[in-house]
Amino acid sequence: MKTTSPIFLLLLIAIIPPARARHLPLARCIEQAIESNLAIKIERNTAAIARANDNPSPFLPTLVATARQNNTTNNTRVETTAGTTTTTGATTGTYSLGVALDWRIFDGLDMFATRERLGELRAIGELALQQQIETLVVEVCSLYYNVILQQYRLSAARHALELSRERYRDAQFRHEIGKISGLEASQAIVDLHADSSARVRQAEQLESAYISLNKAMNTSLDDRGYVNDTIVAGVSLSPDELARATLANNKLLAIAHREHRVSTLDYKKAIAAFFPTIDFTSGYNYNYSRTPSSPTTTLNRSNGPYWGFALSLPLFNRLQSRARERAARLEEENRSYSYQQVERELLADLALVHNAYESNLLGVNFENDAATIAEHNLDEAMNMFKLGTLSGIDFRQFQQTYIDATDRKFAAMYQAKISELSLRLISGSAMNLLDVP
Repeated sequence: MKTTSPIFLLLLIAIIPPARARHLPLARCIEQAIESNLAIKIERNTAAIARANDNPSPFLPTLVATARQNNTTNNTRVETTAGTTTTTGATTGTYSLGVALDWRIFDGLDMFATRERLGELRAIGELALQQQIETLVVEVCSLYYNVILQQYRLSAARHALELSRERYRDAQFRHEIGKISGLEASQAIVDLHADSSARVRQAEQLESAYISLNKAMNTSLDDRGYVNDTIVAGVSLSPDELARATLANNKLLAIAHREHRVSTLDYKKAIAAFFPTIDFTSGYNYNYSRTPSSPTTTLNRSNGPYWGFALSLPLFNRLQSRARERAARLEEENRSYSYQQVERELLADLALVHNAYESNLLGVNFENDAATIAEHNLDEAMNMFKLGTLSGIDFRQFQQTYIDATDRKFAAMYQAKISELSLRLISGSAMNLLDVP
């Protein structure tokens, strides 16, 4: 039997990159992701634009100042009964200055609807930013816990590899002294290679988990070893309390409500087209013109204030206002249906996720017990194997049972945590994860 190949393989896979000494808790990873995430920065700018547009401009008048100068040089010839007059190179100059104020006093309450609409769009921008942040928080948490899961699995793979290595050495010794057959010794090598490959694949999974987390945090993709936590399953959550929190705090539902409010204001704006408008106009004008070539008036100057009111009443505009009013009413109805649909879907998702969460919590308890028993059985099997009362092939069955039980335990813990994160996102309490130590 050749022994150099598996030993050489074990030396190769034992070389792993050194972990950094620093440690980043979950809350710090979340904060770093929020600070550096480009999508969050884009959403912040979008919200800032909505805040800038939310101003009292619909109620304010417009004030415009104008100034104009126009000079003309003409050659003129005028023939009358009194004689002929010829003027060469006469320059005519016209100058005007003015300030105009236009103020719409009444427009069927359209200005009030416009002002409220700007406020709703600002609120939608803020809610969209909060929704983006909450989604990122949950994403970072799930990736962070995935790193912990892969670290658990890598530790279990190392333990299984160490047992296989010990079994391999024992099998080689027993085969050399003739206590076991070459078949059992060969099977020990096969199992050692299988566990070695499993450990390499698991190390790759851990690398991938770190890369995904670094990408979400917008940090160096080469960072490793800063996650040093455990997965702690939560407690049972009341479905009634979660439903109330969802209706009160869910950002998607709040955005749907605001969008319905915007459609209601659009309907009010469409109705305003059927009412008259009243405008107030005021200003001051100064006009000066000089015409040297004129036979009658060579200078004309006027200045003074002016003011007045204008009333406009729509009588017929080819049915466009009526069509816009009907479209706005239907859009408001659609937004109402959309809000109800979002509410139903969220409550249904909440019920499904809560059901999965409760099942996962039970699964954690079962798998913990199973893993504990499997570990105890493995220790007993190892003692029996060392005493020679248990064959290596039978020991492998106990070892595989332990590997499967621990993997199910870690997977159940991770799935329970993911379900908890989903419940937090749906109920609008994802920001509470920033308080995680």
